[in-house]
Amino acid sequence: MALIPDPGRSHTLTGMTAAESADRELETTCQRHPRTATRLHCSECGTPICPRCSVETVVGQKCPSCARPAKAARRQGKPDQYVKAVAFGTGAAVGLGLLLYAFFTGVGYLVLITSGAAGYGVGRAVHAGAGGNRSAPFRRIAMVLSVLMVAGVWLLGFGTLAPASLGALSYLAAPYGAFLVHR
Repeated sequence: MALIPDPGRSHTLTGMTAAESADRELETTCQRHPRTATRLHCSECGTPICPRCSVETVVGQKCPSCARPAKAARRQGKPDQYVKAVAFGTGAAVGLGLLLYAFFTGVGYLVLITSGAAGYGVGRAVHAGAGGNRSAPFRRIAMVLSVLMVAGVWLLGFGTLAPASLGALSYLAAPYGAFLVHR
């Protein structure tokens, strides 16, 4: 065993071999756990990580920051958010559709305003069901449910899906109202 100088003190010698000294130079401390010595580094950013905070991925060990899904993927929503968004939106579409039916049969020119307002209400319900997530899939859900709401009102109230003249614009007003919530 060869004795080498201790890097911390210039005059004393330690009982380490050259290989042990090289291994010790490679050893650092974990960035998240400063008291934990490690030789493991994140395969993406090179940050020193200990086994407690390393995340195994397809391309090797990563730190928790690099192992997180991309922001766009996190914004897409979780399955339970989709279930709640559709449930809340469907409930609002049925309830507001019944109110809309009352306006459609009573006052003709208010069709656009009431359709837009009902679409906005469906959009708010989808937004609440999605836990506040405003991403594109939830916008599409709100817009589709609002169109289905208007179609249901026209079909049940007047026996047709294609209303004449001004009433046809209600198919645009309702999804626009829903869109306003999720823009």
